[in-house]
Amino acid sequence: MIVTLTRGEISTLLKQDPSKKKRGGWQQLIVTLQEKLDRASGSLVLDAKDLERIPRYAFDYKNGGWENYLKSVFHRTLGPNLGRI
Repeated sequence: MIVTLTRGEISTLLKQDPSKKKRGGWQQLIVTLQEKLDRASGSLVLDAKDLERIPRYAFDYKNGGWENYLKSVFHRTLGPNLGRI
């Protein structure tokens, strides 16, 4: 699936420090998405693994901030459940 992010969504996605990629699943997910992002066009190709991980990290871990972070990036393109049915 290809989504096109707005400048604001891109800005939010890029807040995670890429040097923290190996600190855990959350950081790895966000940095991987950053690496896949075409920053000029906002185009982001999400594969099946990404589409499974985005709602899982947003809703399944009672994390405090991840839900809002992922919703602010993907709510417009993936819907309120971030693609989860």
